Amino acid sequence: MGLYVMAKTAFNPWTGGGHWPWMNQHYESMVVWEPYWDNRLASFDDVTVYRDSYAIKVNSPNDTRYADHPDWVLHDASGDPTYIPFSCSGGCPQYAADIGNQEFRDHWIAAVQAYIDKGYRGLFIDDVNYLWRFGDVNGGDVEPIDPRTGAPLTLGDWQRYMTEFLEQVRAAFPQIEIWHNAIWYADSPGFSNSLINRQIQAADVIQLERGMNDKGLKSGTSKYGMQTFMAFIDRVHANGANVALLDENATDDQGQWYNIAGGLLINNGGDLVTTEDWDLISPTGLFDGFLTDLGHALGPRAVIDGTIQREFTGGLVVMNEPRSDPVTVDLGGEWLTPSGSTVTEVTLGKKEAIVLTRP
Repeated sequence: MGLYVMAKTAFNPWTGGGHWPWMNQHYESMVVWEPYWDNRLASFDDVTVYRDSYAIKVNSPNDTRYADHPDWVLHDASGDPTYIPFSCSGGCPQYAADIGNQEFRDHWIAAVQAYIDKGYRGLFIDDVNYLWRFGDVNGGDVEPIDPRTGAPLTLGDWQRYMTEFLEQVRAAFPQIEIWHNAIWYADSPGFSNSLINRQIQAADVIQLERGMNDKGLKSGTSKYGMQTFMAFIDRVHANGANVALLDENATDDQGQWYNIAGGLLINNGGDLVTTEDWDLISPTGLFDGFLTDLGHALGPRAVIDGTIQREFTGGLVVMNEPRSDPVTVDLGGEWLTPSGSTVTEVTLGKKEAIVLTRP
């Protein structure tokens, strides 16, 4: 399972120089921001550069698209602009663009081409939202008007516009690696929306924020069940993309192991994992769990004794799902824990997992 980094501002202490050989050896990729990374491409170029799919910044001297092209932003029936309802204390900082507008799309794609011309080898697209994410200036729910129909925008049309836009981006840049930061439960648990299948097919990697430690995950196969979440990842694989599990919530080693264990349970050989506990992903304090190598999987994951398990040539992963009762599992033989202890059974509390190796 590969290791990557969301190289946000908090990661800057390790990108000032001196760690590049180590980073090139340990990280498969980094998600980075332009122009900060422009003069770092020569040191680490296996990066995907960030760009939001439909956010236009409010009152920003660096983003004049709304001032220059107000028709590129969705408006409500009163003619007021709509916003992305995120971080809206004191007013939402981002307008919601009309991704069905071809001029907006062309301008967006031209901006990405400028990144590619600088030497960026991949593209990270944020807010690939197939759920309703529109608000007024304070983040309250609002109904945008569709400029093409003059009627209220429907979720189905928004999803279609998003899909067509992402397919245009894919067609414009067939040679680069494209990531989508997407909401996995947009059509859970049925996973029957063909537009979302097309969206996945327009990407190489689907990032799943919060990963296996998503606080909304439950046990089982319900809409937000862990097994449903893993089934969505199977859907991503079936549509030709890999997944990147971004853990934003782990507060201790067990939390890190839970995301790593989940990654091993779903891994198809090309998936990635990371954390936003910067010290544990950094060159000066990498968490040992990220170096785990269990060899090849001996088969798919399976639900055994109330847990999700998967065996490898070099080890065994056992996960107890979120909100499940504690369970004791007979391992059928001796295994080694990460601390080096020999065990023949393990007891796992709710939302606990263990990665074992062969003696």
